[in-house]
Amino acid sequence: MAKTVFDNGIIIVCARYILQKPDGSLFYQRRVPKGLEKHHGGKSLIRESLQTKSAHVAAKRAAKLAIEHDALWRSLRDPDLKDAGLTTTETRDGARALLASLGLIPGSGHEEDGAAGAAFEDYLLSRYGEDFEEARHGRHAGQENVDRLLSPVEREVSRLLFAKPGEKRHLLSEARDLYLEMHRRGEQQRFKADTTRAVQHVIDAIGDLPLTLYTRKHARGVVAVLEAQGNKTATVRRRLRTINAVFNKAIVEFELRDATNPFEKQEIRGEGDDATERQPFTKKELIAIAKGCRKADDDIRHIVAMQLDTGARAGEIIGLRIEDVFLDAKVPHVWIRAHPALGRTLKTRNSERKVPLVGVALWAAKRAIGGAGKARGWLFPRYASDGDIRATHASNTVNKWLKATTKSEKTSHSFRHAMRDRLRAVRAPDDVQNEIGGWGTRTVGQGYGEGYSLEAKSEYLTKVVF
Repeated sequence: MAKTVFDNGIIIVCARYILQKPDGSLFYQRRVPKGLEKHHGGKSLIRESLQTKSAHVAAKRAAKLAIEHDALWRSLRDPDLKDAGLTTTETRDGARALLASLGLIPGSGHEEDGAAGAAFEDYLLSRYGEDFEEARHGRHAGQENVDRLLSPVEREVSRLLFAKPGEKRHLLSEARDLYLEMHRRGEQQRFKADTTRAVQHVIDAIGDLPLTLYTRKHARGVVAVLEAQGNKTATVRRRLRTINAVFNKAIVEFELRDATNPFEKQEIRGEGDDATERQPFTKKELIAIAKGCRKADDDIRHIVAMQLDTGARAGEIIGLRIEDVFLDAKVPHVWIRAHPALGRTLKTRNSERKVPLVGVALWAAKRAIGGAGKARGWLFPRYASDGDIRATHASNTVNKWLKATTKSEKTSHSFRHAMRDRLRAVRAPDDVQNEIGGWGTRTVGQGYGEGYSLEAKSEYLTKVVF
């Protein structure tokens, strides 16, 4: 229950875990949870001077201590938390509380008498018994085995104890958070999930270490784990690119001048050998798909049809807003563009483009625009809303229907391969093909002007309609 520590009739300051003595001095006092007394020298009550008579200062200091103890006790109550459950901040809060309970301070592990290190070892021995003895002094003794045994809070205590004065100790999880905070797509759900997943591979395999402690051996170990999990080499490379980006950003922003990125230039055995070449839809399959779309005439089939005769990615169609569809223009078209404030993004900067609507794509756009319930301006509200574009959900449904319709394993991405072949067949210039499909990176010369007109692009697209 909160205690009133200051009341002058106008301002009232209340704080939990504060004890005020008759002389006005303020103390932090809190009962240790049952079963955790041994972690506090057998004490059932923590009492610590807040070294102030100011109610405002005492309230802040007591709150800080309470947060640290909450984090420590959470880690101690559930030994299975290990590498999950506590955030980086909570881990550090818990480590400070554990250090204090042992009467230790950061950096004291370097003292010549070795008392601080011995005190921490005694604590670990009482907590883990023979398992710690084996990890520390057994036949396979080593710091890695010890780290596997310890909780994140205890590993952080170990690092704090032996930290060098002035040493910059930024953890990988901090680098991840900084990367997401600074990246233009850091708030986007999918980008955030992909980045977090990639970094978590490192944390799961090696641990959440200070960036300067990771080595090339660690990096090779992460690659080996990813390969052992059955990931294709393209997936492993994609994860490594993300990890690389996180490290490089952190080295610059944290000013780790002597740090190197151990994940750079990592080789992947047999890279590319396991790639499966996507096959384009045949003319017969495209006709069958178009016929099925007109027959079903629902939002899923509208998405499929718009992909079929534009060659656009599934996410590009699913994320369209009503104002991106121009049916009354001289050349009906869609404007594939980002709406960052609404969570609508594109794969690359060069993906923004205007694509004429022809054939079954034009039919589908008209049907989609005419449908009811276009929530908050989204063309496909079942899968798109402000801040939440569920392209994967829609793609799964689309692909299931496509496989049943074509009796093949081809997915909606095969529309892009088919469109490339269809445009080549009518001898469309490469630049026109790239502008229609959003392929490739523009050269400096191509960056001048507005590119090909809608009329020019429509001329070639009309030629490929079956």
